[in-house]
Amino acid sequence: MAINKSSVRTIEILELFAAHGELTLTEVSVALGIPPASTSDIIRALLAKQMIEEANRRAKTYKIGVKAFAIGNAYLTNVNIVEIAGPVMTKLSEQIKNTVFLATLADNNIVYLHKIEPKDTFVSTCQIGSVASLTVTALGKVILAYNKQLQEKVFSEPLLKLTEHSITDPAKLKEQLVAAKVNGYSFDRFENDERISCVGFPVFDQWGLVKYSISISGGDFELRDIEKEIRLGIAGAKKISAGLGFVER
Repeated sequence: MAINKSSVRTIEILELFAAHGELTLTEVSVALGIPPASTSDIIRALLAKQMIEEANRRAKTYKIGVKAFAIGNAYLTNVNIVEIAGPVMTKLSEQIKNTVFLATLADNNIVYLHKIEPKDTFVSTCQIGSVASLTVTALGKVILAYNKQLQEKVFSEPLLKLTEHSITDPAKLKEQLVAAKVNGYSFDRFENDERISCVGFPVFDQWGLVKYSISISGGDFELRDIEKEIRLGIAGAKKISAGLGFVER
Protein backbone atom coordinates (compact mmCIF):
# COMPACT_ATOMS: atom_id res chain seq x y z
CA MET A 1 0.00 0.00 0.00
CA ALA A 2 1.36 3.39 -1.04
CA ILE A 3 2.07 5.89 1.74
CA ASN A 4 0.86 9.46 1.29
CA LYS A 5 3.95 11.67 0.98
CA SER A 6 2.30 14.70 2.55
CA SER A 7 1.28 12.68 5.62
CA VAL A 8 4.81 11.37 6.05
CA ARG A 9 6.24 14.88 5.76
CA THR A 10 3.80 16.15 8.38
CA ILE A 11 4.89 13.47 10.82
CA GLU A 12 8.57 14.16 10.09
CA ILE A 13 8.05 17.87 10.78
CA LEU A 14 6.40 17.15 14.13
CA GLU A 15 9.23 14.78 15.05
CA LEU A 16 11.75 17.48 14.11
CA PHE A 17 10.11 20.06 16.37
CA ALA A 18 9.88 17.52 19.20
CA ALA A 19 13.60 16.81 18.94
CA HIS A 20 14.97 20.32 18.35
CA GLY A 21 12.56 22.81 19.94
CA GLU A 22 12.26 26.15 18.10
CA LEU A 23 12.84 26.14 14.34
CA THR A 24 12.20 28.46 11.40
CA LEU A 25 10.37 27.36 8.27
CA THR A 26 13.65 27.47 6.37
CA GLU A 27 15.40 25.29 8.95
CA VAL A 28 12.62 22.71 8.69
CA SER A 29 12.77 22.77 4.90
CA VAL A 30 16.55 22.32 4.80
CA ALA A 31 16.66 19.67 7.55
CA LEU A 32 14.08 17.45 5.87
CA GLY A 33 14.79 18.30 2.23
CA ILE A 34 11.22 19.48 1.66
CA PRO A 35 10.54 22.34 -0.79
CA PRO A 36 9.82 25.64 1.03
CA ALA A 37 6.35 25.92 -0.51
CA SER A 38 5.35 22.45 0.68
CA THR A 39 6.87 23.12 4.09
CA SER A 40 4.87 26.35 4.37
CA ASP A 41 1.60 24.56 3.53
CA ILE A 42 2.19 21.93 6.19
CA ILE A 43 3.28 24.52 8.79
CA ARG A 44 0.07 26.50 8.21
CA ALA A 45 -2.05 23.38 8.63
CA LEU A 46 -0.24 22.40 11.84
CA LEU A 47 -0.66 25.93 13.19
CA ALA A 48 -4.39 25.83 12.46
CA LYS A 49 -4.73 22.57 14.37
CA GLN A 50 -2.51 23.78 17.26
CA MET A 51 -0.06 20.96 16.63
CA ILE A 52 2.64 23.61 16.51
CA GLU A 53 2.58 27.25 17.62
CA GLU A 54 4.51 30.45 17.06
CA ALA A 55 7.51 30.64 19.39
CA ASN A 56 9.04 33.97 18.41
CA ARG A 57 7.23 36.30 15.99
CA ARG A 58 10.28 38.47 15.35
CA ALA A 59 12.57 35.48 14.63
CA LYS A 60 9.74 33.65 12.83
CA THR A 61 10.29 30.45 14.77
CA TYR A 62 7.81 27.73 15.70
CA LYS A 63 7.64 25.06 18.38
CA ILE A 64 5.57 22.01 19.27
CA GLY A 65 1.99 22.98 20.13
CA VAL A 66 -0.43 22.30 22.94
CA LYS A 67 -2.53 19.88 20.88
CA ALA A 68 0.49 17.72 20.09
CA PHE A 69 1.36 17.71 23.78
CA ALA A 70 -2.19 16.68 24.70
CA ILE A 71 -2.11 13.80 22.24
CA GLY A 72 1.25 12.62 23.53
CA ASN A 73 0.12 12.96 27.11
CA ALA A 74 -3.02 10.93 26.40
CA TYR A 75 -0.81 8.08 25.25
CA LEU A 76 1.45 8.36 28.28
CA THR A 77 -1.53 8.44 30.65
CA ASN A 78 -2.57 5.04 29.38
CA VAL A 79 0.93 3.57 29.34
CA ASN A 80 1.44 0.44 31.40
CA ILE A 81 5.10 0.18 32.37
CA VAL A 82 4.96 -3.61 32.60
CA GLU A 83 3.45 -3.88 29.11
CA ILE A 84 6.29 -1.75 27.73
CA ALA A 85 9.10 -3.32 29.75
CA GLY A 86 7.91 -6.94 29.64
CA PRO A 87 8.94 -7.84 26.07
CA VAL A 88 12.29 -6.07 26.48
CA MET A 89 12.95 -7.90 29.75
CA THR A 90 12.01 -11.25 28.22
CA LYS A 91 14.45 -10.79 25.34
CA LEU A 92 17.16 -9.61 27.72
CA SER A 93 16.69 -12.62 29.99
CA GLU A 94 16.88 -14.97 27.01
CA GLN A 95 20.09 -13.32 25.84
CA ILE A 96 21.96 -13.38 29.13
CA LYS A 97 20.31 -16.42 30.86
CA ASN A 98 19.73 -14.57 34.12
CA THR A 99 16.76 -13.05 35.95
CA VAL A 100 15.68 -9.55 34.92
CA PHE A 101 13.77 -7.31 37.36
CA LEU A 102 11.74 -4.12 36.98
CA ALA A 103 11.31 -1.87 40.01
CA THR A 104 9.88 1.53 40.86
CA LEU A 105 10.60 4.14 43.50
CA ALA A 106 8.41 4.06 46.63
CA ASP A 107 9.43 6.57 49.31
CA ASN A 108 12.94 5.52 50.42
CA ASN A 109 12.63 2.06 48.91
CA ILE A 110 11.99 0.21 45.68
CA VAL A 111 9.09 -2.08 44.90
CA TYR A 112 9.54 -5.00 42.51
CA LEU A 113 6.94 -4.67 39.71
CA HIS A 114 7.88 -7.47 37.34
CA LYS A 115 10.48 -10.17 36.74
CA ILE A 116 11.48 -12.58 34.02
CA GLU A 117 13.22 -15.77 35.10
CA PRO A 118 15.07 -18.00 32.64
CA LYS A 119 14.53 -21.73 32.62
CA ASP A 120 17.05 -24.10 34.18
CA THR A 121 19.28 -21.37 35.56
CA PHE A 122 19.84 -19.48 38.81
CA VAL A 123 16.53 -18.06 40.05
CA SER A 124 16.33 -15.04 42.36
CA THR A 125 14.14 -15.23 45.45
CA CYS A 126 12.74 -11.67 45.23
CA GLN A 127 8.99 -11.62 44.72
CA ILE A 128 6.78 -9.18 42.81
CA GLY A 129 5.40 -6.60 45.21
CA SER A 130 8.21 -7.03 47.71
CA VAL A 131 10.11 -3.99 48.99
CA ALA A 132 13.87 -3.44 49.18
CA SER A 133 16.19 -0.62 50.19
CA LEU A 134 17.57 1.87 47.70
CA THR A 135 21.07 1.66 49.14
CA VAL A 136 21.72 -2.09 48.98
CA THR A 137 20.26 -2.88 45.54
CA ALA A 138 21.51 -2.05 42.06
CA LEU A 139 17.93 -1.16 41.17
CA GLY A 140 17.76 1.34 44.01
CA LYS A 141 21.22 2.82 43.58
CA VAL A 142 20.68 3.70 39.94
CA ILE A 143 17.42 5.49 40.83
CA LEU A 144 19.10 7.24 43.75
CA ALA A 145 21.97 8.37 41.53
CA TYR A 146 19.61 10.64 39.58
CA ASN A 147 17.76 12.12 42.57
CA LYS A 148 19.76 14.65 44.61
CA GLN A 149 16.88 15.49 46.92
CA LEU A 150 16.36 11.83 47.76
CA GLN A 151 20.08 11.43 48.37
CA GLU A 152 19.97 14.15 51.02
CA LYS A 153 17.16 12.30 52.78
CA VAL A 154 18.87 8.91 52.55
CA PHE A 155 22.24 10.17 53.79
CA SER A 156 20.66 11.94 56.74
CA GLU A 157 20.26 8.53 58.41
CA PRO A 158 22.61 5.56 59.00
CA LEU A 159 22.87 3.29 55.96
CA LEU A 160 21.20 -0.11 56.15
CA LYS A 161 23.34 -3.21 56.71
CA LEU A 162 21.70 -6.45 55.55
CA THR A 163 24.78 -8.54 54.82
CA GLU A 164 28.48 -8.26 55.52
CA HIS A 165 28.83 -6.79 52.02
CA SER A 166 26.29 -3.98 52.50
CA ILE A 167 27.89 -0.55 52.12
CA THR A 168 27.46 1.51 55.27
CA ASP A 169 30.12 4.13 54.53
CA PRO A 170 28.33 7.19 53.05
CA ALA A 171 31.45 8.34 51.18
CA LYS A 172 31.84 4.98 49.45
CA LEU A 173 28.18 4.84 48.47
CA LYS A 174 28.31 8.40 47.15
CA GLU A 175 31.24 7.39 44.94
CA GLN A 176 29.15 4.54 43.55
CA LEU A 177 26.24 6.89 42.83
CA VAL A 178 28.48 9.28 40.92
CA ALA A 179 29.87 6.37 38.91
CA ALA A 180 26.35 5.06 38.23
CA LYS A 181 25.28 8.38 36.73
CA VAL A 182 28.43 8.68 34.64
CA ASN A 183 28.40 5.09 33.39
CA GLY A 184 24.66 4.47 33.14
CA TYR A 185 24.59 1.43 35.44
CA SER A 186 25.11 0.42 39.08
CA PHE A 187 26.21 -2.69 40.96
CA ASP A 188 25.38 -4.53 44.11
CA ARG A 189 27.45 -7.53 45.06
CA PHE A 190 25.78 -9.65 47.75
CA GLU A 191 24.65 -6.45 49.50
CA ASN A 192 20.95 -7.31 49.76
CA ASP A 193 21.25 -11.10 49.64
CA GLU A 194 24.34 -13.25 50.24
CA ARG A 195 23.60 -15.27 47.09
CA ILE A 196 22.81 -12.54 44.58
CA SER A 197 24.80 -9.95 42.62
CA CYS A 198 23.04 -7.45 40.34
CA VAL A 199 23.71 -4.78 37.77
CA GLY A 200 21.03 -2.07 37.45
CA PHE A 201 20.07 0.41 34.72
CA PRO A 202 18.00 3.62 34.84
CA VAL A 203 14.68 3.97 33.03
CA PHE A 204 13.72 7.56 32.17
CA ASP A 205 10.14 8.78 31.89
CA GLN A 206 8.86 11.46 29.49
CA TRP A 207 10.15 14.19 31.79
CA GLY A 208 13.64 12.71 32.03
CA LEU A 209 13.07 11.51 35.60
CA VAL A 210 14.27 8.12 36.84
CA LYS A 211 11.40 6.52 38.75
CA TYR A 212 11.96 3.03 37.34
CA SER A 213 14.94 0.77 36.84
CA ILE A 214 15.73 -2.70 35.55
CA SER A 215 18.40 -5.09 36.75
CA ILE A 216 20.08 -8.31 35.76
CA SER A 217 20.39 -10.64 38.72
CA GLY A 218 22.51 -13.75 39.15
CA GLY A 219 25.49 -15.24 40.93
CA ASP A 220 28.95 -13.81 41.35
CA PHE A 221 30.08 -11.39 38.65
CA GLU A 222 33.24 -13.40 38.07
CA LEU A 223 31.11 -16.25 36.71
CA ARG A 224 29.15 -14.01 34.34
CA ASP A 225 29.82 -12.04 31.16
CA ILE A 226 29.29 -8.68 32.83
CA GLU A 227 30.43 -6.64 29.82
CA LYS A 228 27.73 -8.29 27.71
CA GLU A 229 25.14 -7.77 30.45
CA ILE A 230 26.01 -4.07 30.70
CA ARG A 231 25.85 -3.55 26.95
CA LEU A 232 22.50 -5.31 26.55
CA GLY A 233 21.11 -3.88 29.79
CA ILE A 234 21.81 -0.29 28.75
CA ALA A 235 20.19 -0.91 25.36
CA GLY A 236 17.16 -2.52 26.99
CA ALA A 237 16.69 0.31 29.48
CA LYS A 238 16.90 2.86 26.65
CA LYS A 239 14.22 1.00 24.72
CA ILE A 240 11.88 1.01 27.73
CA SER A 241 12.60 4.71 28.31
CA ALA A 242 11.67 5.47 24.69
CA GLY A 243 8.42 3.58 25.21
CA LEU A 244 7.63 5.89 28.12
CA GLY A 245 8.13 8.94 25.94
CA PHE A 246 11.70 9.84 26.83
CA VAL A 247 13.60 11.60 24.05
CA GLU A 248 17.37 11.45 24.45
CA ARG A 249 19.06 14.75 23.70
